[in-house]
Amino acid sequence: MPTKTALLIGSTLLCLTFVTVWVAGIDLGAFNFIVAMAIATVKALLVALFFMNLIYDRRENGVIFFTAFLFLAIFFTLTATDLFFRGDVYLKGPIQGAEAKSKISKPWVSTPALVAHGKELFAVNCTSCHGPEGLGNGPAASALNPHPRNFHQDKDWVNGRKPSQVFKTLKDGVAGSAMASFATLSSDDRWSLDAYVLSLGPKPPADTTADLIAIGIDPTKENAVEAVQATIPVEMAMRKMAQPEMVAHAASAHNQDSAGAQLYQSCVQCHGDHGQGGKIGALPSISTPNNVSVDPFMLNSEGLSSQQAFTKLLDSGIPGGLMPSYGQYSGAEIGELYGYVKSLAH
Repeated sequence: MPTKTALLIGSTLLCLTFVTVWVAGIDLGAFNFIVAMAIATVKALLVALFFMNLIYDRRENGVIFFTAFLFLAIFFTLTATDLFFRGDVYLKGPIQGAEAKSKISKPWVSTPALVAHGKELFAVNCTSCHGPEGLGNGPAASALNPHPRNFHQDKDWVNGRKPSQVFKTLKDGVAGSAMASFATLSSDDRWSLDAYVLSLGPKPPADTTADLIAIGIDPTKENAVEAVQATIPVEMAMRKMAQPEMVAHAASAHNQDSAGAQLYQSCVQCHGDHGQGGKIGALPSISTPNNVSVDPFMLNSEGLSSQQAFTKLLDSGIPGGLMPSYGQYSGAEIGELYGYVKSLAH
């Protein structure tokens, strides 16, 4: 390529760069994108034709080169057609929860099948605190205050012993105790657990129509329909997680009056007031050695590697261990608790 041509093309590219910067400061509305792409296209063509020597190359190579751009243009056209003409697909306004319909006819009425299924669920979810026979003598029981429920007794049930009341307890948990929410289980599974734990003791009081209506059940219908907790699209959830107010900062989380510190009170009975773990009550094997934080609280722990990992730990608990699920916490609450717990790790 002649030197004169190279200098001319180089100067043109430099001028177009200044034009790009100048145009960027002007609000042309929808034409901003068109002007920017036009300038970029001209610059790209000049580079390809002269500095990449395409103008001096064989014609068939030029055809291949420009054909690639043709297919790229087709791709952009098809994509733009979808993007600009698909309509409003973004979620606005209040988020409506779906409804989960029970697969069991009148699940609030105990049956042998419900009791049998509930026994299986109880063995997986409840024995660490309530014991294999439901006597309240599980491995974690001695370290918990208040003590886990003995289902063979019919007195002092915090929320009552009617099936509807037990179902509500399973869904919401018991504030101020180690009894977590089991809302992550399906409605049918919770009714099965309900039937099993009540089968361990004396016959429970019968529900009235008002009792069932109070927990959102229409007893005139065969199947229970429960409103499922509202969900939002993944993209929206990610945007909310990225907002500063949704992320707890460890510097302020250590404040004992913070929301995270208040939420942590449900963890103190097992993990200790400073996250020290070790031998707390009659749980000598929660942490080794005794003078360090329990595994989920250690700085190099997978559970503290990110708020996402911490959320997963709270949602699922530790299968086969003493850590129950805390799926009832909102994203904001998990953020606060994550910041506080991480501030305890050292």
